[in-house]
Amino acid sequence: MSKFLFFLLGFILFLPLLNLLLGLHPLTFKTDVDPSHFGLAYEPVEFTTADHLVIRGWFIPASPSAPTPTQKSLKTIPTIVVGHGYPFDKANILRHVLFLHQRFHLLLMDFRYFGESEGWITTVGIREPLDVKAALDYLNQRGDIDTTRIGAMGFSMSAAIFVLTQDPRIRAIVADSPYASLAKIVEHQYFFVPRPLNNFMVNLTGLYARMLFGLEMDHASPEKTVHTLETPLLLIHGEDDSQIQTDHSQAIFTNANQTHTTLWLIPGADHGQAHAIAGFHYELRVLDFFTAHLN
Repeated sequence: MSKFLFFLLGFILFLPLLNLLLGLHPLTFKTDVDPSHFGLAYEPVEFTTADHLVIRGWFIPASPSAPTPTQKSLKTIPTIVVGHGYPFDKANILRHVLFLHQRFHLLLMDFRYFGESEGWITTVGIREPLDVKAALDYLNQRGDIDTTRIGAMGFSMSAAIFVLTQDPRIRAIVADSPYASLAKIVEHQYFFVPRPLNNFMVNLTGLYARMLFGLEMDHASPEKTVHTLETPLLLIHGEDDSQIQTDHSQAIFTNANQTHTTLWLIPGADHGQAHAIAGFHYELRVLDFFTAHLN
């Protein structure tokens, strides 16, 4: 009996540590495409964060089909910063945002650790707002875009990151399947243990993150910070999401300023399937949202 209890205690103490290490240093998936695969001109770009990491991305200038834009008209076109999900890269999301290209410049970025960017760990939203701020600083320095008309579109992890960033330079946010808090994500990962023990393991994961990496898990909680967000926000979530359940977006919506926040639930959509399920209606609603708030 004592051996069993010793094993159980070791399991309870070790599993949160293992989960943390795998979460911060996951296997990554790199997508072997770039904008040229879709016939798009683009510019590889890079910028440095406040904590000295080089973040890399693609700037894809808008190319409205008619009329052919002049350089002056190009400068008046809004720009959308696009973020990817965990544990993927900017190329993974490229196909899903091509519909934005006819109306907007696009800046697709690899968050720290992922894709072509630097970083030995991901913090899944705790420090990634620094990546977004560096991207906005870069756009401010270009001189060939309207820096008063910048939006952001994120998926899963990056959807939460854009909400967390709270930078007034972002004038509109589309958040597709964001998490409400990292703690809730970790809680779901321990679904197989009883509630009191689940809470203990979540707290222990947070303690390990703080002790070993100086990370405060509570700092990644869009549901807590969204009440101060003054940026128009469109939340999109699949009703059948098996990875980040619908209640995450619902919690963010409940705590948000209702005057400029909209929640759109899409029946039959699992994680990352909202665009595929809603199709043209998805594209039209996102385009209309950005057009309304960036003009």
